[in-house]
Amino acid sequence: METESPVVQEEPGFQRARLRDRLKKARESAGMKQREVAEQLDWSPSKVIRIEAGSVGVSVTDVRVLLTHYGITDPEQVAALTEMARAARRPPWWASFRSWVSPDFEMYLGYESSASIIRNFESNLVPGLLQTEEYAREVLQRLGTGDERMEQLVQLRLERQDRLIQPDGPEIFFILDEAAVRRIVGSEGTMKKQYEKLLTVHEMPNVTVLTVPFSAGIYPQFRSPYVLFEFLGDEDDMVAYLENADGEAILSEKALGRTSPRRPTDYLDDFWKVEKGVATEVTRDFLFGE
Repeated sequence: METESPVVQEEPGFQRARLRDRLKKARESAGMKQREVAEQLDWSPSKVIRIEAGSVGVSVTDVRVLLTHYGITDPEQVAALTEMARAARRPPWWASFRSWVSPDFEMYLGYESSASIIRNFESNLVPGLLQTEEYAREVLQRLGTGDERMEQLVQLRLERQDRLIQPDGPEIFFILDEAAVRRIVGSEGTMKKQYEKLLTVHEMPNVTVLTVPFSAGIYPQFRSPYVLFEFLGDEDDMVAYLENADGEAILSEKALGRTSPRRPTDYLDDFWKVEKGVATEVTRDFLFGE
């Protein structure tokens, strides 16, 4: 039986990156250099460079000019790329939270909102997409987040859940080390509500919550939280988001070596090994000892 594809609302940042890649490939397929295109279109020497680097926006008019110049006339392809240009110029849903998050996390939100499959491994805390409001507020407070910023980040976290943790949302796989669920955050009541939420979310058809017990010992990447994003388009890049003591890092298959020698597909392999080898579905007995 065929299953329906998840409903994915691709965000402006993701659309901008996708459009940039498509325009670069179109130019290369036409056998042209960036400076050559700029000269032939009587543009400034840096304009094409900046468009393909994603450092400036690109208008629908400029996209059409470039496509014509590259010999792309197929109506469907032209329509798809011009719609990308329109979508890339719209404000993202999280625009009101921009002053409260880092640029890297804003990029993360774009990937998260546009992904068709999300895989999240957490070693120390329940993932943000699974946290109750009470648990999230306790975590942020303990991390020394100021009251105003804390409230904004809690609301952002809940908004992300409302958009993604839905039956028509993306496929999401969570793997939680036992430490993430045994660590007491707040009161006993807070943890009880959090456990109930894990069990409820796991019942959704597109969401899987797995745990790895302490008895599994050491396994691949057991110390480092990471998130993997996959997208519907065959030409779209897999992306990995890593958290460590030094901050956040975003890896892609197309931009290796900048922050890590490992590829997102390396993390995918490790996630698969843990999922198939040592992780088990979350159960009431595991959480509550019943």
